[in-house]
Amino acid sequence: MFSAITRAEAALKAVCAHEFTRLHPDEVNPYLNPDYYDSRRRPSAVALIDKVFKRILELDGNPRNRGDYGGKAYIRHCMEDHNGQVPLWVLANHLSFGQTVWFFQVQSPAVRLAVAESFTGLYADTHDGPRRITIKRLDSIFNRLVFYRNLCAHDERCYCARYDGRANENVYQAIGDLGYLLDKDDYLELFGRFSALVARATSAMPSRRQAILSAMGVRERELADRAEIILRS
Repeated sequence: MFSAITRAEAALKAVCAHEFTRLHPDEVNPYLNPDYYDSRRRPSAVALIDKVFKRILELDGNPRNRGDYGGKAYIRHCMEDHNGQVPLWVLANHLSFGQTVWFFQVQSPAVRLAVAESFTGLYADTHDGPRRITIKRLDSIFNRLVFYRNLCAHDERCYCARYDGRANENVYQAIGDLGYLLDKDDYLELFGRFSALVARATSAMPSRRQAILSAMGVRERELADRAEIILRS
């Protein structure tokens, strides 16, 4: 699951960088301008700029900064050899998944729509049937995936974790989310591995079978049905 989420993270970084830069092609570091974000989310955008972007670029006035840019040679190269011009696609390499989602969620409606349309197009590229991926769906998907990505990264239990404490915000939902973001072959592989893991766990602990499935949000028959749906998509 972790590797699949990192692929989704990479896709979000690439699409956000492309769509934001496409609207501001001739400006130096336009992501530092709060006027280019959703005016309704301006305080959050300013916080992102000040606490994340300016810290990475060492423009925050912190005396602890030593000009090494967190040991990131690619940032130092841009700052020192290109007059401080750091393209967003370069900066994005230094962002966490959560910070990337934050960036997406404070974008102008035009950028957010363009990102959603890009993911819709990426889905269509590897599936037989189209699927419209909306801004609202992307917000929900990425909030969940950040939660499960952090659990995976810290070796915490995922199978019974519920995002935001809600019964329907479970690991099975997160597996389903990845179906919107990965190409068809990658998702088939992920879903096959997930199904095999569920089968091994429930076979090893038959007395806990229903409790395990319930904790994951899985209805047993759905696993086989969903695999067929993926193949036909």
